[in-house]
Amino acid sequence: MLLGSEALTSMIQNESTRPLVFPGAYYQTKQSLLDIQNLKVDPKTIHAYRYVMKPTLPLHRDSPKRGITLILAALLGGMIGAGVVLVRNVLRNYKSAA
Repeated sequence: MLLGSEALTSMIQNESTRPLVFPGAYYQTKQSLLDIQNLKVDPKTIHAYRYVMKPTLPLHRDSPKRGITLILAALLGGMIGAGVVLVRNVLRNYKSAA
């Protein structure tokens, strides 16, 4: 439904006279900002502190993953075994050629 320009103008005028309503968090944030801006800091009295939190128990146990370790060990063993066989074959062919 289309409204005429007179109706739209009256709606705009009505809305422009209504007061703005802000949530409570807006005023709290504004007050915090004003507090920070009015804070006087003396560089002579500033100290650095380091806070270390109390340790807590981990949620998951840290341990080596057995499946990945077995797969990597098998692959590494196969590669080393294949390397040994290839080196022995090269040495055998080198001795027979000489």
